[in-house]
Amino acid sequence: MKAQIHRTLIILVALLLAVGWVWRYNALNTFYNSLYENNKLTYRMGEVVPFGDDRLEMGISTKGYSIRLDNFVIMELSDFLSMLSIPEETINTKPDKVAVAYATLFNENSKAPGIMLNDFTLHGIDNYADVDWELVRISNPILSEGYGISLSPKTEFQIILPFGLHRMYFGTDTWCQLEQYDFYLHITSYPTEKDIRCR
Repeated sequence: MKAQIHRTLIILVALLLAVGWVWRYNALNTFYNSLYENNKLTYRMGEVVPFGDDRLEMGISTKGYSIRLDNFVIMELSDFLSMLSIPEETINTKPDKVAVAYATLFNENSKAPGIMLNDFTLHGIDNYADVDWELVRISNPILSEGYGISLSPKTEFQIILPFGLHRMYFGTDTWCQLEQYDFYLHITSYPTEKDIRCR
């Protein structure tokens, strides 16, 4: 009789622990999902997106700056270089394709030192691409040194941001239909994550 009571108590304690664990698991997932949803904003191409108090990937504040994505195209590397009148053999980078974001940066009245361009990434559902810095410098001759740009207050600057796309990081079906694939230009990381849909 004592053994049966002991066994029943162990089963009841185990059941209570399991119920408590399931409740806590669901409560934490609900909390973190709502936190993520509340802190992610997606903008449309053509909208002016303020950086505000949100930080870039490297943690730099660019309050007072804004960005607008004006156009987005995917090109063969040879076509992109031909457009810039650059011979292909003069460059070291060799992405299979280039995703080119044409953007305008604005400085309303910021005292921030500038924007680090290599903080921008391009991502889809299952992959991401970094700014190809060699192609950035070729397509924006004003950027001869460093990885950022600083604008005087009340000025704007049109910039070309090429991202190298490599076939090996994409599924075959996705690669064959890159023009229909949903890419997002990642602007800020925290506390609010801001993306611009590139279509």
